[in-house]
Amino acid sequence: MSEYKRAFDYHVHEKHSSDAAGTSIRDVVKTSEARRIDEVAFTTHMITGGIDQGFGIQPEEIPEYLDEILDAQEGTDVALRVGLEIDYFPEEERNIERALAEYPFDFILGSVHRVHGLSIASKGEATQFFSGRPLRESINEYLGVWNQAIESGLFDVMAHPDYFKKYLPSLGYPILTFEDFTPTIYDSFDRLASYNIGFEINTSSTRHGSGTFFPVKDFVREARQAGVKTITVGSDTHVPETLGFNIPEALDLLDKSGFGEVSVFRGRKRTGVLLEDLKVRGHKDEEALMMPQLPA
Repeated sequence: MSEYKRAFDYHVHEKHSSDAAGTSIRDVVKTSEARRIDEVAFTTHMITGGIDQGFGIQPEEIPEYLDEILDAQEGTDVALRVGLEIDYFPEEERNIERALAEYPFDFILGSVHRVHGLSIASKGEATQFFSGRPLRESINEYLGVWNQAIESGLFDVMAHPDYFKKYLPSLGYPILTFEDFTPTIYDSFDRLASYNIGFEINTSSTRHGSGTFFPVKDFVREARQAGVKTITVGSDTHVPETLGFNIPEALDLLDKSGFGEVSVFRGRKRTGVLLEDLKVRGHKDEEALMMPQLPA
């Protein structure tokens, strides 16, 4: 594995996400400084409708969220980006559009956690979603909604592309491979390339025991060959201890898959950072990142 002197974590939750209630922005900044992470995008959950609406940040909380990040920026050299992870529902497109137009965000992740009413983020509901039919049929249904999210044009990057695999091992399925996808995935690649929208390499899958990264490795290579240009990397951290988790491995996967750069955002404008410029060259003044890794 290559060693890196710089890194970016573009999927970070804090206290406005209900599942990160104990994590403050200051905690994240302090850990970023200790691990020499150059840039962090805060992507707190936002759910604009449905039964999970109270799970993420509420509209009236967005000004304080922005202010907290801007205040924290004054005391650190870590570049802090203001973002959201927004759950996509076709019927919520107008509400999402209005929310995004109101504030100066840097980066917006789109995600699919519910498919036709069932939460694939819940083991119980995931069981209902997958049971009684071939796995590929379930995957096709998920990709149908994922493709709608891409076509909405609301998002900069789509989060954890094969998130549906999270509970597959505990439901008795083998670890997902790219061969388990249907040809629909190539429609997804075409849409990503056409709409100039990216996807992320999300390292949290290795913490959940559902394989190496969201998405599976061959997904990244195939997307590159299909003309997708934008990829971010993120730990999907909800506690400071996992900030930057396995980011060097994600950068290596990008490199091996033919991507010469990793994407970062400011004011919702993409910039590519060359991977070669991030690598440690062996000079005495260059040190590798201090990142949490998978246990051997």
